[in-house]
Amino acid sequence: MLSKEYSSTAQTLRRVAQSMSDPAIADRLKVLAESYERRAEIASLPDSTKS
Repeated sequence: MLSKEYSSTAQTLRRVAQSMSDPAIADRLKVLAESYERRAEIASLPDSTKS
């Protein structure tokens, strides 16, 4: 299921962000993770509510 893939990617991005020594890169990865979490939420919705 696509939502699980997005969630997995978001978790990976958050884990990598925690290990970053550069705070600017860590912040960008966290924002990207949030984007993937939103995608996971949208992908889990029924087709009729995605519009």
